[in-house]
Amino acid sequence: MTNEGLSIFNEASEPRKNPEQDSTETQVLPRVPGASGSPSSGHNSPPPAPGSLPAFPVVRRGGYDPGTVNARVQQLLQANGQGQSALRNAQRRIAELERQVNDLKATAAQGNEAPSYASLGGRASAMLRLAEEEAAAVKEAAEKEAAVIREAAQREAAAAKASAQRDIESLRTTHYKEIDDHREKVTSEVQQARKMVQAESEELLAAAKREADQIRLAVQQEVTQLRTSTQREVEKARAGADREVQEARRMLAVERERLAREAADHHDQAMAETTRIVTEGETRAADAEERARIAAQHVADQRAELAKESEGIIARARRDAEAILSKARAEADHLASTATVEAEKGHAIIKAEVDRLTKRRDAIAAQLSSLTDLVSGFGKTEDPAELEAPKPITEEEDIVDGELVDQVEESVTVVDSEDGLGDDYDDYDEPSEKTAIREPETAKSER
Repeated sequence: MTNEGLSIFNEASEPRKNPEQDSTETQVLPRVPGASGSPSSGHNSPPPAPGSLPAFPVVRRGGYDPGTVNARVQQLLQANGQGQSALRNAQRRIAELERQVNDLKATAAQGNEAPSYASLGGRASAMLRLAEEEAAAVKEAAEKEAAVIREAAQREAAAAKASAQRDIESLRTTHYKEIDDHREKVTSEVQQARKMVQAESEELLAAAKREADQIRLAVQQEVTQLRTSTQREVEKARAGADREVQEARRMLAVERERLAREAADHHDQAMAETTRIVTEGETRAADAEERARIAAQHVADQRAELAKESEGIIARARRDAEAILSKARAEADHLASTATVEAEKGHAIIKAEVDRLTKRRDAIAAQLSSLTDLVSGFGKTEDPAELEAPKPITEEEDIVDGELVDQVEESVTVVDSEDGLGDDYDDYDEPSEKTAIREPETAKSER
Protein backbone atom coordinates (compact mmCIF):
# COMPACT_ATOMS: atom_id res chain seq x y z
CA MET A 1 0.00 0.00 0.00
CA THR A 2 1.38 3.40 -0.97
CA ASN A 3 1.31 6.53 1.12
CA GLU A 4 -1.04 8.18 -1.36
CA GLY A 5 -3.87 5.81 -0.38
CA LEU A 6 -3.68 6.98 3.25
CA SER A 7 -3.40 10.69 2.51
CA ILE A 8 -6.64 11.39 4.39
CA PHE A 9 -4.82 11.12 7.71
CA ASN A 10 -2.19 13.60 6.62
CA GLU A 11 -4.91 16.26 6.57
CA ALA A 12 -5.62 16.12 10.31
CA SER A 13 -4.76 19.81 10.72
CA GLU A 14 -7.42 20.87 8.16
CA PRO A 15 -11.02 21.54 9.25
CA ARG A 16 -13.33 18.49 9.15
CA LYS A 17 -15.86 18.32 6.36
CA ASN A 18 -19.55 17.65 6.81
CA PRO A 19 -20.93 14.06 6.69
CA GLU A 20 -22.39 14.55 3.20
CA GLN A 21 -18.94 15.31 1.82
CA ASP A 22 -17.45 12.31 3.67
CA SER A 23 -20.01 9.96 2.22
CA THR A 24 -19.52 11.21 -1.32
CA GLU A 25 -15.72 11.60 -1.34
CA THR A 26 -14.76 8.22 0.10
CA GLN A 27 -11.70 6.86 -1.74
CA VAL A 28 -10.85 3.19 -2.31
CA LEU A 29 -7.31 2.04 -1.70
CA PRO A 30 -5.50 0.62 -4.78
CA ARG A 31 -5.23 -3.16 -4.99
CA VAL A 32 -1.89 -4.60 -3.90
CA PRO A 33 -0.22 -6.32 -6.88
CA GLY A 34 -0.26 -10.09 -6.54
CA ALA A 35 -2.55 -10.09 -3.48
CA SER A 36 -5.38 -11.98 -5.20
CA GLY A 37 -3.10 -14.80 -6.34
CA SER A 38 0.31 -16.09 -5.43
CA PRO A 39 3.06 -13.46 -5.13
CA SER A 40 4.79 -13.00 -8.45
CA SER A 41 7.80 -10.95 -7.35
CA GLY A 42 11.03 -12.92 -7.62
CA HIS A 43 9.30 -16.09 -8.82
CA ASN A 44 9.02 -16.36 -12.59
CA SER A 45 8.50 -20.11 -13.09
CA PRO A 46 6.03 -22.26 -11.09
CA PRO A 47 7.33 -25.37 -9.32
CA PRO A 48 6.91 -28.65 -11.20
CA ALA A 49 3.75 -30.61 -10.54
CA PRO A 50 3.93 -34.17 -9.10
CA GLY A 51 4.70 -36.79 -11.72
CA SER A 52 6.14 -34.23 -14.19
CA LEU A 53 9.81 -34.81 -13.40
CA PRO A 54 12.11 -34.37 -16.42
CA ALA A 55 13.56 -37.43 -18.14
CA PHE A 56 17.32 -37.20 -17.62
CA PRO A 57 19.55 -38.71 -20.35
CA VAL A 58 21.07 -42.04 -19.33
CA VAL A 59 24.84 -42.57 -19.68
CA ARG A 60 27.12 -45.57 -19.00
CA ARG A 61 26.04 -48.22 -16.47
CA GLY A 62 22.47 -46.90 -16.34
CA GLY A 63 23.31 -43.63 -14.53
CA TYR A 64 22.08 -40.14 -15.29
CA ASP A 65 24.10 -37.44 -17.00
CA PRO A 66 25.75 -35.39 -14.22
CA GLY A 67 25.52 -32.17 -16.22
CA THR A 68 21.76 -32.48 -16.75
CA VAL A 69 21.16 -33.47 -13.12
CA ASN A 70 23.27 -30.56 -11.86
CA ALA A 71 21.42 -28.15 -14.15
CA ARG A 72 18.09 -29.45 -12.84
CA VAL A 73 19.27 -29.11 -9.24
CA GLN A 74 20.41 -25.54 -9.92
CA GLN A 75 17.00 -24.79 -11.47
CA LEU A 76 15.23 -26.18 -8.40
CA LEU A 77 17.51 -24.22 -6.08
CA GLN A 78 16.80 -21.07 -8.07
CA ALA A 79 13.05 -21.72 -7.91
CA ASN A 80 13.32 -22.30 -4.17
CA GLY A 81 15.27 -19.07 -3.77
CA GLN A 82 12.66 -17.21 -5.79
CA GLY A 83 9.92 -18.64 -3.59
CA GLN A 84 11.80 -17.62 -0.46
CA SER A 85 12.26 -14.13 -1.93
CA ALA A 86 8.53 -13.91 -2.67
CA LEU A 87 7.76 -15.01 0.90
CA ARG A 88 10.11 -12.38 2.31
CA ASN A 89 8.53 -9.69 0.11
CA ALA A 90 5.09 -10.71 1.32
CA GLN A 91 6.25 -10.61 4.92
CA ARG A 92 7.75 -7.17 4.38
CA ARG A 93 4.47 -6.06 2.82
CA ILE A 94 2.51 -7.34 5.82
CA ALA A 95 4.88 -5.57 8.18
CA GLU A 96 4.47 -2.36 6.18
CA LEU A 97 0.68 -2.64 6.34
CA GLU A 98 0.80 -3.30 10.08
CA ARG A 99 3.08 -0.30 10.53
CA GLN A 100 0.68 1.89 8.58
CA VAL A 101 -2.25 0.67 10.68
CA ASN A 102 -0.26 1.42 13.83
CA ASP A 103 0.53 4.88 12.44
CA LEU A 104 -3.16 5.44 11.82
CA LYS A 105 -3.96 4.37 15.34
CA ALA A 106 -1.27 6.64 16.76
CA THR A 107 -2.51 9.58 14.68
CA ALA A 108 -6.06 8.98 15.85
CA ALA A 109 -4.88 8.75 19.47
CA GLN A 110 -3.31 12.24 19.26
CA GLY A 111 -6.75 13.89 19.16
CA ASN A 112 -8.77 15.06 22.13
CA GLU A 113 -10.95 11.98 22.03
CA ALA A 114 -10.05 8.36 21.38
CA PRO A 115 -11.72 7.90 17.96
CA SER A 116 -13.06 4.56 16.89
CA TYR A 117 -13.43 3.24 13.35
CA ALA A 118 -16.96 4.56 13.27
CA SER A 119 -15.87 8.04 14.37
CA LEU A 120 -13.38 8.29 11.50
CA GLY A 121 -16.11 8.37 8.92
CA GLY A 122 -17.11 6.05 6.14
CA ARG A 123 -13.98 6.65 4.10
CA ALA A 124 -11.58 5.89 6.95
CA SER A 125 -13.54 2.80 7.97
CA ALA A 126 -13.49 1.48 4.42
CA MET A 127 -9.77 2.13 4.13
CA LEU A 128 -9.01 0.31 7.37
CA ARG A 129 -11.17 -2.67 6.45
CA LEU A 130 -9.60 -2.86 3.02
CA ALA A 131 -6.12 -2.66 4.55
CA GLU A 132 -6.88 -5.52 6.94
CA GLU A 133 -8.36 -7.65 4.14
CA GLU A 134 -5.38 -7.06 1.88
CA ALA A 135 -2.93 -7.87 4.69
CA ALA A 136 -4.73 -11.13 5.44
CA ALA A 137 -4.90 -12.02 1.73
CA VAL A 138 -1.19 -11.33 1.20
CA LYS A 139 -0.25 -13.38 4.25
CA GLU A 140 -2.44 -16.32 3.22
CA ALA A 141 -1.14 -16.29 -0.38
CA ALA A 142 2.46 -16.19 0.83
CA GLU A 143 1.91 -19.13 3.18
CA LYS A 144 0.21 -21.17 0.42
CA GLU A 145 3.01 -20.55 -2.08
CA ALA A 146 5.65 -21.40 0.53
CA ALA A 147 3.85 -24.69 1.24
CA VAL A 148 3.65 -25.49 -2.50
CA ILE A 149 7.36 -24.76 -3.00
CA ARG A 150 8.29 -26.84 0.06
CA GLU A 151 6.23 -29.83 -1.17
CA ALA A 152 7.76 -29.60 -4.66
CA ALA A 153 11.27 -29.56 -3.20
CA GLN A 154 10.47 -32.59 -1.02
CA ARG A 155 9.11 -34.49 -4.05
CA GLU A 156 12.23 -33.66 -6.06
CA ALA A 157 14.45 -34.87 -3.20
CA ALA A 158 12.44 -38.11 -2.88
CA ALA A 159 12.67 -38.73 -6.65
CA ALA A 160 16.43 -38.13 -6.66
CA LYS A 161 16.87 -40.49 -3.71
CA ALA A 162 14.80 -43.24 -5.41
CA SER A 163 16.80 -42.81 -8.62
CA ALA A 164 20.08 -43.14 -6.72
CA GLN A 165 18.80 -46.32 -5.03
CA ARG A 166 17.87 -47.81 -8.43
CA ASP A 167 21.32 -46.98 -9.78
CA ILE A 168 22.94 -48.74 -6.82
CA GLU A 169 20.81 -51.87 -7.35
CA SER A 170 21.64 -51.90 -11.08
CA LEU A 171 25.38 -51.60 -10.38
CA ARG A 172 25.20 -54.38 -7.78
CA THR A 173 23.35 -56.72 -10.23
CA THR A 174 25.87 -56.01 -13.00
CA HIS A 175 28.77 -56.66 -10.63
CA TYR A 176 27.28 -60.00 -9.51
CA LYS A 177 26.89 -61.07 -13.16
CA GLU A 178 30.51 -60.16 -13.88
CA ILE A 179 31.59 -62.27 -10.88
CA ASP A 180 29.57 -65.27 -12.14
CA ASP A 181 31.03 -64.94 -15.67
CA HIS A 182 34.54 -64.73 -14.27
CA ARG A 183 33.98 -67.81 -12.10
CA GLU A 184 32.74 -69.88 -15.11
CA LYS A 185 35.72 -68.78 -17.19
CA VAL A 186 38.18 -69.74 -14.45
CA THR A 187 36.53 -73.16 -14.04
CA SER A 188 36.79 -73.94 -17.77
CA GLU A 189 40.44 -72.89 -17.82
CA VAL A 190 41.25 -75.17 -14.86
CA GLN A 191 39.61 -78.16 -16.60
CA GLN A 192 41.52 -77.56 -19.85
CA ALA A 193 44.98 -77.10 -18.27
CA ARG A 194 45.44 -80.04 -15.87
CA LYS A 195 49.24 -80.17 -16.22
CA MET A 196 49.55 -76.64 -14.74
CA VAL A 197 47.06 -77.13 -11.92
CA GLN A 198 49.22 -75.93 -9.06
CA ALA A 199 50.34 -72.72 -10.76
CA GLU A 200 46.83 -71.91 -11.96
CA SER A 201 45.32 -72.61 -8.53
CA GLU A 202 47.73 -70.15 -6.91
CA GLU A 203 46.95 -67.57 -9.56
CA LEU A 204 43.21 -68.10 -9.15
CA LEU A 205 43.53 -67.82 -5.38
CA ALA A 206 45.37 -64.50 -5.75
CA ALA A 207 42.76 -63.29 -8.27
CA ALA A 208 39.96 -64.31 -5.91
CA LYS A 209 41.60 -62.40 -3.06
CA ARG A 210 42.03 -59.34 -5.25
CA GLU A 211 38.44 -59.63 -6.40
CA ALA A 212 37.23 -59.98 -2.80
CA ASP A 213 39.26 -56.91 -1.85
CA GLN A 214 37.78 -55.00 -4.77
CA ILE A 215 34.27 -56.08 -3.81
CA ARG A 216 34.90 -55.13 -0.19
CA LEU A 217 36.33 -51.76 -1.26
CA ALA A 218 33.41 -51.11 -3.63
CA VAL A 219 30.87 -52.03 -0.95
CA GLN A 220 32.63 -49.82 1.59
CA GLN A 221 32.65 -46.94 -0.89
CA GLU A 222 28.95 -47.41 -1.66
CA VAL A 223 28.13 -47.62 2.05
CA THR A 224 30.18 -44.49 2.76
CA GLN A 225 28.55 -42.56 -0.08
CA LEU A 226 25.06 -43.67 0.92
CA ARG A 227 25.76 -42.87 4.57
CA THR A 228 27.07 -39.42 3.64
CA SER A 229 24.13 -38.60 1.36
CA THR A 230 21.62 -39.89 3.90
CA GLN A 231 23.30 -37.89 6.66
CA ARG A 232 23.10 -34.78 4.50
CA GLU A 233 19.41 -35.41 3.84
CA VAL A 234 18.74 -35.96 7.54
CA GLU A 235 20.61 -32.79 8.45
CA LYS A 236 18.75 -30.89 5.76
CA ALA A 237 15.41 -32.21 6.98
CA ARG A 238 16.33 -31.44 10.59
CA ALA A 239 17.44 -27.92 9.64
CA GLY A 240 14.19 -27.40 7.75
CA ALA A 241 12.20 -28.65 10.71
CA ASP A 242 14.15 -26.36 13.04
CA ARG A 243 13.50 -23.43 10.74
CA GLU A 244 9.82 -24.24 10.64
CA VAL A 245 9.69 -24.50 14.45
CA GLN A 246 11.56 -21.20 14.85
CA GLU A 247 9.31 -19.53 12.28
CA ALA A 248 6.21 -20.88 14.03
CA ARG A 249 7.49 -19.65 17.38
CA ARG A 250 8.36 -16.26 15.94
CA MET A 251 4.96 -15.93 14.31
CA LEU A 252 3.37 -17.03 17.59
CA ALA A 253 5.29 -14.36 19.50
CA VAL A 254 4.34 -11.67 16.96
CA GLU A 255 0.71 -12.65 17.07
CA ARG A 256 0.74 -12.72 20.86
CA GLU A 257 2.15 -9.19 20.98
CA ARG A 258 -0.36 -7.90 18.45
CA LEU A 259 -3.28 -9.58 20.15
CA ALA A 260 -2.13 -8.25 23.52
CA ARG A 261 -2.32 -4.69 22.16
CA GLU A 262 -5.81 -5.28 20.75
CA ALA A 263 -7.13 -7.32 23.70
CA ALA A 264 -9.25 -4.44 25.02
CA ASP A 265 -11.47 -4.25 21.90
CA HIS A 266 -11.34 -7.88 20.67
CA HIS A 267 -10.97 -10.06 23.77
CA ASP A 268 -13.04 -13.04 22.63
CA GLN A 269 -11.65 -13.02 19.09
CA ALA A 270 -8.10 -12.64 20.37
CA MET A 271 -8.44 -15.61 22.72
CA ALA A 272 -9.77 -17.86 19.95
CA GLU A 273 -7.10 -16.76 17.47
CA THR A 274 -4.36 -17.20 20.07
CA THR A 275 -5.53 -20.71 20.88
CA ARG A 276 -5.62 -21.64 17.20
CA ILE A 277 -2.15 -20.25 16.51
CA VAL A 278 -0.66 -21.97 19.58
CA THR A 279 -2.22 -25.28 18.57
CA GLU A 280 -1.01 -24.91 14.99
CA GLY A 281 2.51 -24.02 16.12
CA GLU A 282 2.69 -26.97 18.50
CA THR A 283 1.33 -29.30 15.80
CA ARG A 284 3.91 -28.12 13.27
CA ALA A 285 6.70 -28.47 15.82
CA ALA A 286 5.57 -32.01 16.68
CA ASP A 287 5.37 -32.90 12.97
CA ALA A 288 8.86 -31.55 12.36
CA GLU A 289 10.29 -33.55 15.27
CA GLU A 290 8.51 -36.71 14.04
CA ARG A 291 9.96 -36.26 10.53
CA ALA A 292 13.45 -35.86 11.96
CA ARG A 293 13.02 -39.02 14.09
CA ILE A 294 11.75 -41.04 11.09
CA ALA A 295 14.67 -39.87 8.94
CA ALA A 296 17.19 -40.86 11.64
CA GLN A 297 15.57 -44.31 12.01
CA HIS A 298 15.65 -44.78 8.22
CA VAL A 299 19.38 -43.98 8.16
CA ALA A 300 20.07 -46.51 10.93
CA ASP A 301 18.08 -49.24 9.11
CA GLN A 302 19.90 -48.62 5.82
CA ARG A 303 23.28 -48.67 7.58
CA ALA A 304 22.54 -52.05 9.22
CA GLU A 305 21.23 -53.54 5.97
CA LEU A 306 24.28 -52.41 3.96
CA ALA A 307 26.67 -53.78 6.61
CA LYS A 308 24.91 -57.17 6.54
CA GLU A 309 24.92 -57.25 2.73
CA SER A 310 28.65 -56.41 2.51
CA GLU A 311 29.49 -59.22 4.97
CA GLY A 312 27.48 -61.68 2.85
CA ILE A 313 29.28 -60.64 -0.34
CA ILE A 314 32.70 -61.06 1.30
CA ALA A 315 31.76 -64.47 2.73
CA ARG A 316 30.50 -65.70 -0.67
CA ALA A 317 33.68 -64.54 -2.42
CA ARG A 318 35.84 -66.30 0.21
CA ARG A 319 33.85 -69.55 -0.13
CA ASP A 320 34.12 -69.45 -3.93
CA ALA A 321 37.90 -68.95 -3.75
CA GLU A 322 38.31 -71.82 -1.26
CA ALA A 323 36.19 -74.14 -3.43
CA ILE A 324 38.24 -73.33 -6.53
CA LEU A 325 41.50 -73.94 -4.64
CA SER A 326 40.28 -77.28 -3.20
CA LYS A 327 39.17 -78.49 -6.61
CA ALA A 328 42.49 -77.52 -8.19
CA ARG A 329 44.47 -79.31 -5.47
CA ALA A 330 42.33 -82.46 -5.84
CA GLU A 331 42.90 -82.52 -9.59
CA ALA A 332 46.65 -82.03 -9.09
CA ASP A 333 46.79 -84.93 -6.60
CA HIS A 334 44.82 -87.14 -8.99
CA LEU A 335 47.15 -86.36 -11.91
CA ALA A 336 50.23 -87.00 -9.74
CA SER A 337 48.91 -90.38 -8.50
CA THR A 338 47.97 -91.42 -12.08
CA ALA A 339 51.45 -90.54 -13.37
CA THR A 340 53.07 -92.48 -10.48
CA VAL A 341 51.01 -95.62 -11.21
CA GLU A 342 51.83 -95.50 -14.92
CA ALA A 343 55.55 -95.00 -14.17
CA GLU A 344 55.57 -98.02 -11.80
CA LYS A 345 53.88 -100.18 -14.44
CA GLY A 346 56.42 -99.19 -17.10
CA HIS A 347 59.29 -99.78 -14.67
CA ALA A 348 58.02 -103.30 -13.90
CA ILE A 349 57.72 -104.13 -17.62
CA ILE A 350 61.26 -102.92 -18.34
CA LYS A 351 62.69 -104.79 -15.36
CA ALA A 352 61.02 -108.07 -16.41
CA GLU A 353 62.36 -107.64 -19.94
CA VAL A 354 65.90 -107.00 -18.62
CA ASP A 355 65.75 -110.14 -16.43
CA ARG A 356 64.58 -112.25 -19.33
CA LEU A 357 67.32 -110.93 -21.63
CA THR A 358 69.93 -111.47 -18.89
CA LYS A 359 68.92 -115.12 -18.60
CA ARG A 360 68.99 -115.42 -22.37
CA ARG A 361 72.51 -113.94 -22.49
CA ASP A 362 73.76 -116.42 -19.83
CA ALA A 363 72.31 -119.34 -21.76
CA ILE A 364 73.94 -118.20 -25.00
CA ALA A 365 77.25 -117.68 -23.21
CA ALA A 366 77.06 -121.24 -21.88
CA GLN A 367 76.33 -122.57 -25.37
CA LEU A 368 79.29 -120.64 -26.79
CA SER A 369 81.55 -122.04 -24.06
CA SER A 370 80.41 -125.57 -24.90
CA LEU A 371 81.07 -125.01 -28.59
CA THR A 372 84.54 -123.63 -27.80
CA ASP A 373 85.41 -126.69 -25.69
CA LEU A 374 84.13 -128.97 -28.42
CA VAL A 375 86.26 -127.27 -31.07
CA SER A 376 89.37 -127.38 -28.87
CA GLY A 377 88.74 -131.11 -28.20
CA PHE A 378 89.01 -131.86 -31.89
CA GLY A 379 92.60 -130.61 -31.97
CA LYS A 380 93.70 -132.93 -29.10
CA THR A 381 92.71 -136.27 -30.81
CA GLU A 382 95.89 -138.26 -31.65
CA ASP A 383 94.39 -140.82 -34.03
CA PRO A 384 93.07 -139.12 -37.10
CA ALA A 385 91.18 -142.29 -37.91
CA GLU A 386 89.19 -141.91 -34.73
CA LEU A 387 87.91 -138.61 -35.94
CA GLU A 388 84.55 -139.13 -37.35
CA ALA A 389 83.56 -137.36 -40.44
CA PRO A 390 81.50 -134.30 -39.59
CA LYS A 391 77.82 -134.60 -40.07
CA PRO A 392 76.63 -132.59 -42.96
CA ILE A 393 74.66 -129.56 -41.79
CA THR A 394 71.27 -129.47 -43.22
CA GLU A 395 69.79 -126.31 -44.65
CA GLU A 396 67.24 -126.05 -41.85
CA GLU A 397 69.91 -126.30 -39.14
CA ASP A 398 72.01 -123.72 -40.95
CA ILE A 399 69.06 -121.29 -40.97
CA VAL A 400 68.33 -121.92 -37.29
CA ASP A 401 72.00 -121.44 -36.35
CA GLY A 402 72.18 -118.24 -38.34
CA GLU A 403 69.07 -116.87 -36.70
CA LEU A 404 70.40 -117.93 -33.29
CA VAL A 405 73.70 -116.13 -33.86
CA ASP A 406 71.90 -112.99 -35.03
CA GLN A 407 69.61 -113.06 -32.03
CA VAL A 408 72.55 -113.58 -29.69
CA GLU A 409 74.44 -110.64 -31.13
CA GLU A 410 71.33 -108.42 -31.05
CA SER A 411 70.45 -109.47 -27.48
CA VAL A 412 73.99 -108.89 -26.27
CA THR A 413 74.04 -105.46 -27.89
CA VAL A 414 70.66 -104.46 -26.42
CA VAL A 415 71.46 -105.81 -22.96
CA ASP A 416 74.86 -104.10 -22.95
CA SER A 417 73.21 -100.82 -23.88
CA GLU A 418 70.64 -101.19 -21.05
CA ASP A 419 73.00 -102.36 -18.32
CA GLY A 420 72.99 -98.77 -17.05
CA LEU A 421 69.26 -98.93 -16.16
CA GLY A 422 68.75 -98.44 -12.44
CA ASP A 423 65.97 -99.43 -10.14
CA ASP A 424 65.00 -95.81 -9.71
CA TYR A 425 62.74 -94.85 -12.61
CA ASP A 426 62.05 -91.21 -11.80
CA ASP A 427 62.95 -90.09 -15.35
CA TYR A 428 60.60 -92.59 -17.04
CA ASP A 429 58.44 -91.12 -19.80
CA GLU A 430 57.21 -94.08 -21.90
CA PRO A 431 58.55 -97.55 -23.05
CA SER A 432 61.58 -97.28 -25.35
CA GLU A 433 61.39 -98.08 -29.00
CA LYS A 434 63.98 -100.88 -28.73
CA THR A 435 61.91 -102.77 -26.16
CA ALA A 436 58.79 -102.52 -28.30
CA ILE A 437 60.65 -103.74 -31.40
CA ARG A 438 62.50 -106.48 -29.56
CA GLU A 439 59.43 -108.36 -28.29
CA PRO A 440 58.34 -109.82 -31.68
CA GLU A 441 61.89 -111.01 -32.46
CA THR A 442 62.17 -112.78 -29.09
CA ALA A 443 58.87 -114.52 -29.65
CA LYS A 444 60.04 -115.71 -33.08
CA SER A 445 63.28 -117.14 -31.63
CA GLU A 446 61.32 -119.06 -28.99
CA ARG A 447 59.16 -120.59 -31.70
